[in-house]
Amino acid sequence: MEIKSEFLSRSTTNYVNLSRKFINTSRNYDKQYCSIYLVRLEQMRQILFLKVKEKWGETIPIVKLHELGETDCEKCIIIGTLFKDQKLKPSIVKELSEANQLLPQPIITNYTNESDMLYVEDELQRYQLYGNLKGEKLVTGITCALLGQDMGKGKFDVIDYIFPGFLDQIERPLSEENIFILFLSGLDLVNLERTNILLHILKYWILGLVHLEENVDSKSICRVVIAGNSVRTVPEKAKPTISMTSRVPESANSIEAVKILDEFLCDICRYIEVDVLPGENDPSNHIMPQQPLHRCMFPKSSKYMSLNRVSNPYKFSLNDSTILGTSGQPIRDILRFSEISCPLDALENCVKWGHLAPTAPDTLGCFPFYDNDPFIFDDCPHVLFAGNQDSFGTKIVEGPKGQKVCLVSIPELATTHQACLLNLKNLDCFPVSFLS
Repeated sequence: MEIKSEFLSRSTTNYVNLSRKFINTSRNYDKQYCSIYLVRLEQMRQILFLKVKEKWGETIPIVKLHELGETDCEKCIIIGTLFKDQKLKPSIVKELSEANQLLPQPIITNYTNESDMLYVEDELQRYQLYGNLKGEKLVTGITCALLGQDMGKGKFDVIDYIFPGFLDQIERPLSEENIFILFLSGLDLVNLERTNILLHILKYWILGLVHLEENVDSKSICRVVIAGNSVRTVPEKAKPTISMTSRVPESANSIEAVKILDEFLCDICRYIEVDVLPGENDPSNHIMPQQPLHRCMFPKSSKYMSLNRVSNPYKFSLNDSTILGTSGQPIRDILRFSEISCPLDALENCVKWGHLAPTAPDTLGCFPFYDNDPFIFDDCPHVLFAGNQDSFGTKIVEGPKGQKVCLVSIPELATTHQACLLNLKNLDCFPVSFLS
């Protein structure tokens, strides 16, 4: 680690926050959650109509589920939302039984089972699926078009299927200079002993006083994105009470961790733009989309315009490159309820499914949206990231029309001692280790 001292003059970048649709100004929780599925199906149906014509032509009829029994054609196309019936899925009834010591539940991290059954549903009806569509790599909430035939008695034989797939992507401008974004997640400041030295090294590196990467000049880092769980990486345990509900009050450790975060941000915001996303275990609303952390948490750093308190999910444009991501909850949920084991594969599937958080609201808490589903992709991003993962990972996936998406799995800093850098010049992404 080489110590050096020089004045940093960073490259100017064109930044636009595109997360407006994730900012929830309403506080109305009276709506039913079925509304979000209806809106999702209606929005996705328009995309799937075009995909169906491209792949299967216009000769095969598209029918609603309740019309299947009335059609006598050999093949037909149905469009609906997938539902995965899983016996191991957590149930509030089972949880209450466990709380009363009536039915102890084993601790499991993956809820897939060979008995899982796959269904498709639309506004009026549900059909069980057989044939070529296997549910192991799928989750509840995906919208798709299915080619097949009615088997009778509420069963449909799938011959082929289509997901929304890669949407249109704006062309990324060419750049001659290296411009880096630094991604962090999982600072876990309640356990400062795990990350204290890392934060100091990180701060000195950003300031240009420490040299970590041979091919990266600190002044070419134009932005820092902190993708959640800055305060803690695991939830604080609720104290047992005689009530069926319990509240976890903010502990002294959490309050102190917020102060440390504010001081750290104050130190680096003087020199660089910083985006702070809330995470699953940060002091923010629990359901998705999480709203920006409150300004009162940052009395020191909020004085700087370079501090951007943003939502989770977070979408922005930097030098006309579109970057979208979350603090990791949707990816974690996909891994729990499918046999997808790699976060990068889950991210790739999100692009193909056209949805950032398909398991919401089934197993991932979200606001009961009524007019639109904000998690649907508006376009194909150039970068899709997920924070708080077990390890770093990246790969480039390509669409049928030349779309290229860089997928990034951001490691948890407290456990891996790593962050990662993304070069906007060529979408090259690699890890940075602070303790080698």
